[in-house]
Amino acid sequence: MKNLSWMFILAVLLAAVGCEQRPADRMPGTVTPEDVSRDASQAAETAVEYSKQAKEDFQKSLEVRIEQMDAKIATLREKGSELKDEAKVNWDRKMADLEAKRDAARAKLAEVGDSSGEAWKDVRDGAQSAWDELEKAFRDASQEF
Repeated sequence: MKNLSWMFILAVLLAAVGCEQRPADRMPGTVTPEDVSRDASQAAETAVEYSKQAKEDFQKSLEVRIEQMDAKIATLREKGSELKDEAKVNWDRKMADLEAKRDAARAKLAEVGDSSGEAWKDVRDGAQSAWDELEKAFRDASQEF
């Protein structure tokens, strides 16, 4: 009996939610300027929210990748610490280049964080490019050792 009561209440609520009152002068299937304005406003708000979420997701992903790269660079630096003479000089130069590229990726990440609205998409491309250069430099340095 209790379940039947709940089912009745649920049915009434669903029926009430599904019933939309329309003005008497409005024909079914017609679109008013108010409808267009409301829908356009909702679409704009949704687009802004999506852009914010995409920016935050990209930012978090790049932060994690840079942190992981920091650990890899530290391990690589440690491996090269026992080199001597010219090999050490070349190694230090490669590591300095690698760390400069990491710093550039961090700077681009900061730009992403500072960007607003749709402008972040342009900054994203620069940050992705800086990340790609960092990964290539790391691969090159890893192959040397």
